Formats: sequence, structure tokens, C-alpha cells
Amino acid sequence: MSLTTKEFYAQLENLPEVATYVKGIMSELGCAQAMISSIDIAVEEVYVNIASYAYDENASSKPVWVSCGASDGDFVLEFKDEGVQYDPLQGEDPETEDPMKMTIGGYGIFMVKTIADEVTYKYDQEKKQNILTIKKKMEHE
Repeated sequence: MSLTTKEFYAQLENLPEVATYVKGIMSELGCAQAMISSIDIAVEEVYVNIASYAYDENASSKPVWVSCGASDGDFVLEFKDEGVQYDPLQGEDPETEDPMKMTIGGYGIFMVKTIADEVTYKYDQEKKQNILTIKKKMEHE
């Protein structure tokens, strides 16, 4: 699997640059516009969570690595950070059927899981990195 990687600082104001980077790779791969738009939502949800919560302090000088590319007919998007160890997939999916039972939180990662065909998390003990990987079957125009 060959992914292109770019490092960003964990700052909310870098979101447009992160989104442009991912959309650029997807365009080069010939991904359909609808797929690019849906992955853009996932990029926003994951990156904003990392920039907002991964690091206890001085997040603006902390790295987030965003990697993406094609592998075996899938578009692969990977986020790595050196923040607090946290598996966003561990929680229950939020209530979506009954508005009276809906609570605050958990909808971002739920949207990511809905958009993607596969979402995995692992923690690299050696490098002390959270790694969230999103895969979606390639869709072309």
C-alpha cells in the first residue's frame, strides 16, 4: 500500500489545508465528486477531533500526519497523532431513530463509520501514536 503523507500542526485553522490536500489526492486518483464530498465530511470530523482533543496542551505545535492513496481498489485515508491514547471506535453508536433519546456527542465518528466501508483504530506503543484508518471502495465518475 503506497500512501502519500503530509504533516500538519494540530490547529483548527489548518482544516482547509488538510481538506484541500485530501481532495487533491482523490482528484488525481479520479474519484467521483460524490465520493470526494463524503470523504471531506470524514476528514473534517476526524481532524477537528484530533486538533481539539488529542493533545493536552500546546496542540498548535503538535503534529498530525494525514496519509492517503489507493490500495486494492480502495481509497485509504489515515490519521496519525501523538496525542493521548484514545480509540474513537470504542463507544456505542449514538441514537439516531428516536429524537427524544438523542444525546450530545458521538455523531461525528458515527458519520465517519457510515461514510466509510471500514474504519479501524490501533495504538502504536513503540511510536506512541494513535492511528485511525478509513477505507472506502473507489468510486469513479
